[in-house]
Formats: sequence, C-alpha cells, structure tokens
Amino acid sequence: MYKASEKDISATVNDFVRFCNFIDQNNPVLTKKKGVLGKKDLFELNSLLAHKKEVVAPNFQQEAYPVIDLLFNLALAGKLYQRIADHKGNVHLIHTVRKDEFDSLNIFEKYAFLFETFWTRYDFGEIANSYIFSRNPIDRVVETIAFSKPGEELRRGAFSGYEMDDPIFSSYSVIIQYLDYFGLCTYIPVVENGKKLTKYDDRIEAVIPTEFGVNVCKILAEYDILNWNIPWLKKNGLYEKNISDNSHFGVDLFSQLMNVRGRAKASRSRKRKHKRESVPFYKLLEPVFPEGVLNKTVTAEIHKDVEGNYVFKVSLGRGVWRKIKISSRHTLEDLHDAIQMAFDFDNDHLYSFFMDGKKYSDNAYHAPLLDEGPYVNQVRIGELDLYEGQHFLYFFDYGDSWEFDVQLLQINRDEPLLKKPEVIEEKGKAPRQYGYYYDDDDEDDDWGE
Repeated sequence: MYKASEKDISATVNDFVRFCNFIDQNNPVLTKKKGVLGKKDLFELNSLLAHKKEVVAPNFQQEAYPVIDLLFNLALAGKLYQRIADHKGNVHLIHTVRKDEFDSLNIFEKYAFLFETFWTRYDFGEIANSYIFSRNPIDRVVETIAFSKPGEELRRGAFSGYEMDDPIFSSYSVIIQYLDYFGLCTYIPVVENGKKLTKYDDRIEAVIPTEFGVNVCKILAEYDILNWNIPWLKKNGLYEKNISDNSHFGVDLFSQLMNVRGRAKASRSRKRKHKRESVPFYKLLEPVFPEGVLNKTVTAEIHKDVEGNYVFKVSLGRGVWRKIKISSRHTLEDLHDAIQMAFDFDNDHLYSFFMDGKKYSDNAYHAPLLDEGPYVNQVRIGELDLYEGQHFLYFFDYGDSWEFDVQLLQINRDEPLLKKPEVIEEKGKAPRQYGYYYDDDDEDDDWGE
C-alpha cells in the first residue's frame, strides 16, 4: 500500500512555516479596510515561497496571490493567529497558544492539521454553493483525481465531462492552485502572452495528479466536503454554539445541522458504503502516512466570547456617523435596532450584516425574516471574533440599498456591561430614509458636511 514520505508534504509545510516566520519577524501592518497584507509585504513574502506567483513589482492585492491568501486564511481559520490592534489602531497578526502547539508537531502532523483546517474551516465562498453537472466542484475534482493515474494530464472536459465547458480550468481554477499547494497535483498554466485574462478564460492548460494526491483523493471521495465544511454548515443553519475549536466533523456536525432543520435523516450523500463514526478529520489521512506518525494535533481552545462593551462607529457617507456602545451579550439584531434609532430610520425593511464588507457575500448574518440564515438573533456580539479596527457592512433595505460602514473602535473589558445600547457621540445630520418626503425648506439639507 502507498505511504507518503516527507518529500510529498515538505513544500506545503515549509511554505506555511515561511509565512509564519515572515509575520513574526516583520509584524506587518494590515490594510485598514480588509485587514489583510499590503502590496509591499505581499511582494516580499511571495519571493520567499516555493509556491510563488510570477510578479515583477508590488502591484497586486492579497486576493491576487492565491497561495498567500490561502496561507493567511489558514493561519486565522486554524486560530494560530489573531488580528490585534496596537495602541495606534494599527492591526497586526499576533500568534496564539495554538501556534506554539502547532510548532511542537512533527511534519506529518503539521500537514494533517493544515489540511484539516483547509477542508473543514476554509470559506470557499461561492464555490461551495456551485455545481458542475449536479456536483459540487470540489467534490468533482476530488473524485476525478481519485480515479486518475499519477502523472496523467487531465485537460478540459476531464472534470465536467464536457470539453466546451469545464470551469475548473477557468473560473474555479483556484481549486487546482489550492490542491497544488497541498501536493495533490501540479498544473500547467496558460501562457497569457500579454492578454489580460477574465475569470471566464482558461488559466490552466492541464492538471497532473501526483501519486500522493490520487491516494489522498481516494479517501476524500468517500466524504462529501459539504458534510465537513463549517462555513457552509453555518450558512445553512448550524449555530456557532455547536462548534468548538476541536469539534469532530463529518457525521457529527452534519447531524446537528439536520437536527436544527428538523430532519431525521443525517445524510444527503449519493453514497454511503458503511456507517461512519465521528472522528477527527486528520485521522482519515492515517492510511496514506507512515504508521505511528499521526499522534497529536492542535487542541488548545481559544476563548471565543470576548466579554465587554463594544464601541462601533457607524458611518453613512462622508461626515455622517454615530458611535454606538453595546455589550458583548447583545445580538447583531440589537445592533441593527440601535443603528435604526441612531439614524432615525423606520426599521421597516430587511437587512444583513456582511462581516467581510462584501455585499452579498456568504460571510453574513441576515434578518430573521429572510429565507436563509444564519440570523442576527442567533449570534451575540462577543461571539463574532471581532478585532479592534475591523470594518464590516450593514446593508439595510434591499430596494433602496442603504450601506452603512461599521467599524469596531474599542472593546472595553473592564467596565460593567450595558443593559441597553447607547449612542455616545455623533456627527452630521442623518439623511431622510425616504428622500421623496420633503418640503421646500428641506431641499438644502446638509447631509453632514
């Protein structure tokens, strides 16, 4: 039976270690709006990696570096690092006790932890909700590689079954770049020849499974990723309180989701060859690793619920803002009510909080009357893992589209918790919610200048 060697996984682990060393040694300041690495830091870090992007100048944002963006999100999703603001309000990545525990693992255990974090905690966004001929694209890729031969070139049509339309080579090519990082395949990129590619153009010419990748994918093909992926499960109704830093995944969490939805049956998969017990994901990799190398993983808990009073600056355009203080025990629904009162709106429409600041993203909490959760009345402020300096979007009224920028200014941990939210400071006159209700005297209203 095939057994992996350190050679199969060393590039994956070493690049993550290089990323961590760069963060620890340089302590880079993250960007103010998105809280990610800046262009100069990205350019320097990229030059240190084995999985590097071919660039000649620091002209790209983090999302243009697929591997660095993956490393950054693995560090946060695995809770090895947290975003923390300094006394000047600059936000940095600071390592946690879980990073110390990660450092003590052997190379196989480090790889298994990183892959488990990727499979269970990485937010695949729109990819997780997409389908290629009735299958999730990630499952489609895994199944195709599992039934391929190591070294075989897979070209357009190999994943979709339709040569004229195979988004794995274009709009979903990032999946292949991720699996390349984890050593499951390599790929031949399309040569751009000066042409700027759109997301609909092919970016990959061929995918080449590795022997390690074929054997890992044979294991993964038995388990739909959506049974394991926490961001997807949360989007579909699994509550934050059901998840710990060391939850067992698969059947365990998916069963909880089905219970939340009131379903008796805990499986939606097309195939279940045997009844599975709830196990840590990393243990699934044992058959392809040398015997006895997977003994430990990262287990330290990071306290999720940060108690205190939170001060938010809620802005609506230039020069119009309100500072709202609210306790950690209040919900996002309470924050919504406070914003409505602070701006003298009528609280008469649906709304959402987009926690990554991106309108219509999956990283969101919604009004209780919307069709899909998670919902604002199900999560407390202190459970959101917010950091001082963080921005997110409060989107009110899906017709008129009011967009409020919400920034967390401060967490006061040493004062009594407020029973009710308070407006503690304000600037500028709020606009009328319905602009067509005005008289002649209102035409010159100042919106905050």
